[in-house]
Amino acid sequence: MLLPIHPSPASRPLSLLLFAVLWASSCCLSVAAQQGEGDYYDILGLGAEREDATDKDIKRQFRLLSKKYHPDVNPSEEAKVMFTKVNQAYEVLSDRKKRKMYDIGGEQGLTQLQQSSQQQNQGNDIFSLFGFGGGGGGGRGNKGQNAQMSVEIPLQDFYNGHTHQLSISKQKLCKRCKGSGAASGSDYVKCSSCNGQGSVVQRIQLAPGFVQQVQQTCPHCNGKGKMIKHKCPQCKGQRVVRGESTLELVIEQGMHAGQDVVFEMEADQNPDVIPGDVVITLKEQPHPVFRRRDVLHLETKITINVKEALLGFSRDIVHMDGHVVRVTRSDVTPFGTVITVRGEGMPRHHVPSEKGDLLVTVEFELPHMLTDAQKAAIEEAFGDTNAAEEL
Repeated sequence: MLLPIHPSPASRPLSLLLFAVLWASSCCLSVAAQQGEGDYYDILGLGAEREDATDKDIKRQFRLLSKKYHPDVNPSEEAKVMFTKVNQAYEVLSDRKKRKMYDIGGEQGLTQLQQSSQQQNQGNDIFSLFGFGGGGGGGRGNKGQNAQMSVEIPLQDFYNGHTHQLSISKQKLCKRCKGSGAASGSDYVKCSSCNGQGSVVQRIQLAPGFVQQVQQTCPHCNGKGKMIKHKCPQCKGQRVVRGESTLELVIEQGMHAGQDVVFEMEADQNPDVIPGDVVITLKEQPHPVFRRRDVLHLETKITINVKEALLGFSRDIVHMDGHVVRVTRSDVTPFGTVITVRGEGMPRHHVPSEKGDLLVTVEFELPHMLTDAQKAAIEEAFGDTNAAEEL
């Protein structure tokens, strides 16, 4: 049974110190957000293509605008302000994680990402000294649960490489209110229970004459310090909605079943929590001609007739990228013979120029019946095998 742990009087200064550090960090981040007024995509001139803007587009616009508003080129006060904004916008949009959080929750999402990182670092640096499990770097911080799923991929896609578009249903922050739940920024009112502090202090009498004060998150505003006066008409104050999201699953040459592909921060979105990751485990669909023997080698079968088994044969096998692999033999081929064709197996992941081998198993079918002429021909060709053995 787990019992709740209340801070002792000796540990209260440490708790208050941590609270003060986090509160100060939050204030600094809020000031920084106010200084970077305006939508970052609009600042870089990418407002119309915000979802499709590539890293190359962002870098191009940054170079163009930073040159235009550089103090050495344009000494006006407006240019100085714009130069600062352009740099702030580029700092966010050029960083994959920051851009993702900005797309999800705007500047509040950026604040949330930085606070989570600070909390995790402080937990590692301080609580580890007291044996509270920090210092290992394995904590998730303020991050949501990962979403696990599996996808079947055709073998030819592992061989050639291919990109799949996956559509998933997930919970998203309401775009209209950015996950606040309020109809507008002015529809927040100060929480009367905590007076906007986000926390309340309770006095607990441990024994006659012994009273301890415990600081707790305000149950009325859940630590926000604010209450919603008018709810967002889109999410009805729920702050989240269900929606579809498209993931671009890139199958690289040489990947194999069992590998995981991780899409960072693409799991369900929840207010005040950094989204978890979508982890996709690859599975392999069977192929009608080829089969993996292991990670690098392939197997296949060919069927020949009795004549070819005795006199030799030549067969063409169409590989998974369309090129032809020729298999030949000029001698007697016993049933089940395995012919190794070097360099015609699976490409090595990250080094696709290196390939494994193709192992071709030879099978043949006997005719269901022979004509008298065929029997005579065989007798003449092979003679009396018993007499030959006696000699």
